Amino acid sequence: MKNSKKDTFRVKISRKVEKFLDKLSKKDRERILKVLRTLRDNPFALDIKKLEGTDFHRIRVGKHFIIIIYIDWENKAIIVFKIDKRERIYDRI
Repeated sequence: MKNSKKDTFRVKISRKVEKFLDKLSKKDRERILKVLRTLRDNPFALDIKKLEGTDFHRIRVGKHFIIIIYIDWENKAIIVFKIDKRERIYDRI
């Protein structure tokens, strides 16, 4: 059963994230966009982990990428704060 429109979250992407996505290969970009669509339609289908000591969460995309998000439960909005390669993302938060 598909979620109704009022059950979906709004996903907001920063300009920095857009620029990062533009630089990726088509294959990597499509993998990340697929995760972002799932995030919008059913965030509970993803393996989202809370980052200790912060209000942020992380989502792994394959072996190479991490998406850092902030979830605004009251407004049903998810802000994509950062996307980067796994080996350097935590140094850049």
